[in-house]
Amino acid sequence: MRLTRSARKHGIAPDEIRRVLAAPLRTVAQGEVELHIGLTARRDLLEVVVAPGDPVVVLHAMRLRPSNYCWLTDPVDASRARLES
Repeated sequence: MRLTRSARKHGIAPDEIRRVLAAPLRTVAQGEVELHIGLTARRDLLEVVVAPGDPVVVLHAMRLRPSNYCWLTDPVDASRARLES
């Protein structure tokens, strides 16, 4: 795993990012990157955006924003809702 400067911008620890990537609650393909949503050890929800590869490049990591809550229910419905708005 490689962290970019922008991935460290919000102060998320590398161990918390690894935890999300190891066991995401939801993974959403977004073009050439993937959004992973998962829990920290303290049960905070995080969003982590990665560029797949070897090693994975973490582009963004922060607490889950309300605009991404929709991915926790039904990803198909969330995709439709985003297209309609």
